[in-house]
Amino acid sequence: ERNTRYVDAVMTIPKGTLFPMCGMNLAFDRELIGPAMYFGLMGDGQPIGRYDDMWAGWCTKVICDHLGLGLKTGLPYIYHSKASNPFVNLKKEYNGIFWQEECIPFFQNVALPKDCTSVQKCYLELAKQVKDKLGKIDVYFVKLSDAMITWIEAWEELNSSPSAAIPNGKAK
Repeated sequence: ERNTRYVDAVMTIPKGTLFPMCGMNLAFDRELIGPAMYFGLMGDGQPIGRYDDMWAGWCTKVICDHLGLGLKTGLPYIYHSKASNPFVNLKKEYNGIFWQEECIPFFQNVALPKDCTSVQKCYLELAKQVKDKLGKIDVYFVKLSDAMITWIEAWEELNSSPSAAIPNGKAK
């Protein structure tokens, strides 16, 4: 549904400030920051749900801060409204509510080395630190770290060919 209350209100998120990124109404420069846009392990069989977009936002923000890139936030272009059961949501979010107490300080204090000069290098370093520091909370974070590495490997494989540079098409 189109947002008829649209106001063009955009704000740059200050360096060192995290934010709860939402995957709805999200736009990003694929060439610039695409490799950091992995939404994590969520859904059936995972011990956490509904944190996937916030996870991607925290990772992306730390990487952008390190690389000197800016992030902006604002009001949504599309109005989103759907019925939601708070008890079902609580069941999905339960672990995340507690894990945030460790995750947020982790992202606030994470340091990426100077030799991390690309999004991919930053993301791989972040995956390593997730395993080392958050893996102690729950084995989920060890699996998430492994998935982050797999994501970058897949990103590089799928985006390294000449046809990857041609949007929605094949090289001729």
